[in-house]
Amino acid sequence: MQIRRDRSNLHFGRQARRRWPGWFFGMWMVTMALVILMTIYFEDVQSSTMEIIYGTATPTTSAVTLATQAEAAFQAGDLEESVNKYRDAARLEPDNLDVVFQFVRALIYRSFAGRNYAFLAEEALAVAEQTVQKYPDDARAQAMYSLALVENGRSEEAIAAGIRAIELAPQWAEAHAYLSMAYRAQGRYRQAIESADRAVELNEMSVDSKRALALSLAFVGEFDLAIQAYNDAIAIAPRMDALYFELAVYYLAQENYDAAVAAYDQVLANDPANVKAYTRKCEAYFRQRDDARAQEACEQAILLDNTFPEAWRQLGMVQYTRRNYEGAIESFETCAEIQEARNFALDDREIECWYLRGLAWYLLNRCDEAVPLLQESLIMSPNETVERLTYEGLSFCAEKDPHFDNSIIPTPIPPTPIPPEPIGVF
Repeated sequence: MQIRRDRSNLHFGRQARRRWPGWFFGMWMVTMALVILMTIYFEDVQSSTMEIIYGTATPTTSAVTLATQAEAAFQAGDLEESVNKYRDAARLEPDNLDVVFQFVRALIYRSFAGRNYAFLAEEALAVAEQTVQKYPDDARAQAMYSLALVENGRSEEAIAAGIRAIELAPQWAEAHAYLSMAYRAQGRYRQAIESADRAVELNEMSVDSKRALALSLAFVGEFDLAIQAYNDAIAIAPRMDALYFELAVYYLAQENYDAAVAAYDQVLANDPANVKAYTRKCEAYFRQRDDARAQEACEQAILLDNTFPEAWRQLGMVQYTRRNYEGAIESFETCAEIQEARNFALDDREIECWYLRGLAWYLLNRCDEAVPLLQESLIMSPNETVERLTYEGLSFCAEKDPHFDNSIIPTPIPPTPIPPEPIGVF
């Protein structure tokens, strides 16, 4: 037998080199080339891989684009969207005062949607304060500060800021408009009308100027002229709901209930889910003594938003008038619970949800429930009518309880309690 020594595994010293096939070296070269390319272009490859996994990356929207979208939403009447877009734009460019000015303005108008939205006026003031501290010599900063101060009950400071804005930009209509609003809040009606007239003269297409004129005219009882000014403003901005709500107030002052309801219906035509519009319709029908339609409107408001305290307050008033005292108590209690949960200041609460609830308990012969509520309402800055009715309820309960402390009842009490009409523009 022949021994094949070239295939023997018995080698002494250096082992013979094994020969690799040619295709192996080809594969090796391709692999090394790919490794080199991936090393060089790692970031691009990683980016492409991430896009495959997570989808194509979305470029960051610019502040200008966001502000443009915010203004379009404002003109369309979508103030919530407008506020959100302006807020994002202002975060991207906090030193763009055109954007920040419009952001503060949008916050103020959105805050008119109801007491649940009062925090937006506070946010507007915080933004304006920061801006005016950084740019004290910019008219936009001073003007937005003036507007925010007015809506936060600081009218004297608002006047100073408005005057400074006009010194910096004498021909700017909005600066005169906000100064007019500040004068009105201070009860200085002549200066309010003069400043509003000047604002309109400078820019007849300024919504804020027309609104300032309407507010100042209404302040002196010129309701027809105020209504005309509001209609002029609405012609410029037909989807701004604040204009309709304020217009309706002066129709109600003239007892033109149909016109007031028509104003609210226009809001609902623009925004069918507007809770405030249904609540105000309820109030208008209530004043007109159309309790059935009033209750229907209030219940629709609550169906849309059961956290809207004004709707519960007004529903309770309708139920109270219809002698549904148990139902009224439930509605007033819900109204009170919402406000307490949100820590509303005492003088900002819907006082009807306390004193009328107390009177309803009295009428159900439950003075043990009535007296604490009536006493609590006395520390909530009641007006003269509310105070008188509250003392009347306490007097009735005192007659039933020989141990009642009569010292808290300072004056004689008039007859049967009648709930007063809601008070205030908003």
